[in-house]
Amino acid sequence: MKFNGFEHLTANYLYCPNQFFDVCLPHHSRGTVRLVAYLLRKTLGWLDREGNPIEQEISISYRDLINEAGISRGAIRKALDEAVTAGFIICIQPGKANGNNQAAETAQYALRWDADNDYAKTPEAFNGFFVGEGYRTPIPNSFFDLIVRQETLAVVKVVGTVLRHTVGYQNQFGGRRQIAPLSYSYIQKYVNLSDRSTLSAAIQHAIETGYIHCVQKGGIDPSHTTRRPSTYAIRWHEQAHREVSGSKTRPAIRQRYKIQTSNGSETRPAERFKNQTEEKPQENNTDKQQNKPTVVAVENLESFQLLQHAGFDDEIARDLSQKRGLEEIQQQIEWLSHRNPDRNSLGMLRRAIEGNWLKPDSLLIKEKKQQHFQSNHTEPVEAEIEEEQVTAAKQEKKRRREQVRSIWNELTFDERTRIEQSALEQLNSEFFRDRFKKNEEFRVNHCLDVLSVQLESGGREVKHRFHLIAQ
Repeated sequence: MKFNGFEHLTANYLYCPNQFFDVCLPHHSRGTVRLVAYLLRKTLGWLDREGNPIEQEISISYRDLINEAGISRGAIRKALDEAVTAGFIICIQPGKANGNNQAAETAQYALRWDADNDYAKTPEAFNGFFVGEGYRTPIPNSFFDLIVRQETLAVVKVVGTVLRHTVGYQNQFGGRRQIAPLSYSYIQKYVNLSDRSTLSAAIQHAIETGYIHCVQKGGIDPSHTTRRPSTYAIRWHEQAHREVSGSKTRPAIRQRYKIQTSNGSETRPAERFKNQTEEKPQENNTDKQQNKPTVVAVENLESFQLLQHAGFDDEIARDLSQKRGLEEIQQQIEWLSHRNPDRNSLGMLRRAIEGNWLKPDSLLIKEKKQQHFQSNHTEPVEAEIEEEQVTAAKQEKKRRREQVRSIWNELTFDERTRIEQSALEQLNSEFFRDRFKKNEEFRVNHCLDVLSVQLESGGREVKHRFHLIAQ
């Protein structure tokens, strides 16, 4: 059945963490992707007046995962284990079947959030969804409710890539991209899909079904004999409606937030934006408009491609590449993170390149400190020492936990119970004791810390009992 197009972002959407597209979608099974998408939808689709999730601990039954998330019964256990191991979710309360004088209990899971680390783009560095400002994309609910739930993983990856590289990019005026140049090689690498025939079939299916459309086919650019990737766009509902009704114009794809309706959310996070004004639909453009490439001089090509990779559209990238040299552009991109960019980081980067801004004060201060230290052979300032010590302590604690985790998994039930009791007694506040009882991740981590101390102070017999290998 033909898809009528996504509802525009004036309608219902989910303010989705970008790591769902950057980490989960490329590297995990279809069951795990559907499970994580289901929890994102249940958690972030219902917000209070302050913009916070109404419910973060979600009760999940096998029936819910089959009927609502689209996961087959045989894949549920594997998907749950994979999602927990990967750090996407945590188990708050394991499910229990009916027993003697005991009612069944539905399992409870929650999304795992990470407030301690930087934004992670790889599975190895991922430790929960990043809670810092930005790094979110407004995604229409139908992507989760229809495409993720019903389509093959390859099709979900293709549509997700187009979403991530169109509405996932915000320009200096607060608007979102409508088109994105995406080569086969780039899509393959981004979504970790090695089979080109599978990718080709997925793209064709997504176009024929009406999820996306190809704005301009790729080819060789005659101006400088380089390959030009195909350009794709999301198919929006108003565009599909206009094509069916025969209208020759298409209303603007306005990306303006308002209060949600059918998905139950009363408010949404603070970021709001507007998009461009009306434009003609792609099918009504002339051949000249459709096929006219962005012409870039050979000497500016590397700068142009660097700016494209940073997130600028073709016209802005071409304009900036003509104004500044490659070295200046590279320098401003490297300095951007030290300027503490707000939500509109691309806008700040553009102004920095156009104005050829000086090196950020934070870098100048850091360099002066280093020069002072080298010339006077003094110790680093006390604050830097303390920060390094705190970072080292966190890393050491994490290392020790991983070292004893395998030992914890081999303990008997009685041995675990004794360690849990000892760990609970060491907590000196009712808040942490309550968290220890309800939060499995917190409980296990605290038990691992206690076990680590016992191993270090228990002498050779204890170490031998737990097969601890000296490091």
